[in-house]
Amino acid sequence: MNSIAILYSMKKSNAPRIGEGINAELHINYWKIPKESGNYQRFIDFGIMINDVAQDIHSVYFYFPFSFDTDCLEDLGGKLKESELLCTLFNGDYIIRNIPKSPSYYDVTPQNTDRSPFWLYELGKSNFEVEQLSSNKGVLLKIQIKSIPKNSIGIQPKTNESGKSKHNLYFRFRINRLPQGALFYEEEISNDFFQSAFSKTEMLDFRLNEIRELDKKVYEEIIDSRNFLQFSKIHFFFIGSSEDEKVVGNTDYCDCRLLDSERWKPYLQDINLYDRKCIAYHWTYRSNCNMHLIKCNIFLRTVYKSINKGKICKYCGVIILLSFLASALWTILWECIIN
Repeated sequence: MNSIAILYSMKKSNAPRIGEGINAELHINYWKIPKESGNYQRFIDFGIMINDVAQDIHSVYFYFPFSFDTDCLEDLGGKLKESELLCTLFNGDYIIRNIPKSPSYYDVTPQNTDRSPFWLYELGKSNFEVEQLSSNKGVLLKIQIKSIPKNSIGIQPKTNESGKSKHNLYFRFRINRLPQGALFYEEEISNDFFQSAFSKTEMLDFRLNEIRELDKKVYEEIIDSRNFLQFSKIHFFFIGSSEDEKVVGNTDYCDCRLLDSERWKPYLQDINLYDRKCIAYHWTYRSNCNMHLIKCNIFLRTVYKSINKGKICKYCGVIILLSFLASALWTILWECIIN
């Protein structure tokens, strides 16, 4: 597949900042949740923490090499306003405060002084804009930062040498109903006659900000008046059913854990796990020294339970046919022996 690209534009000027980049962290959750019918539903969450210059960002842009519409998009910031869920997501203790004059924002202050406070931004339909590219090779999702809190008591912003305030901002959203071929591919297991009736292979090829993988006309269209967002850290989670027999990637995952379905229920809401257990596998990518990590390549392969009723019927038919042939052969041999 082609690469996903994440870019940004500034409020004051569309020109690149000479010698200065926008530092950010990226959180990705790829979900593969079993349905009652035995199939799976797949969706992906993106969370971005923009460091220091949130008040200067006009919009963040996502290029996807596949198509979808705004009905597939869902804000997740509103779900994270619950303290327990946000603390689970960020693996720390945080205090969340409402901002009366900015109802789309929440002050998030860590109890650990080693971490920085940030604004949690709740998105709505008016923040999303999906544009089909003229090349017909995907869509450009625009997420506009429409406002910034004017009076925020909870957050005490840092200042740089020039005395300018620095703020962090976090937003999170989901793309539902991922079609096959968008991010993942399914294949039959061809080298095992019997296992192919009960299992399938799924491959996920996730590429981010890899310019060489972008179509040259797509690159020209998306780079106009925009800059690539630079990431100092990327967290990637694959959350799949415990029925997945094997999960491997181009690099080993850092850790894995059993998902607490009760704690994550407000986050998943109408997504039913049907009392299935889910496991979260975690990969982390960090920048080296002062260099920003601006691209990422994650390959993931799973083998999971998938019953092929057609193949099972064929196998049963072959077994029945072989039993008839064996019975007929035995009868012929018995008659030859008697006579």
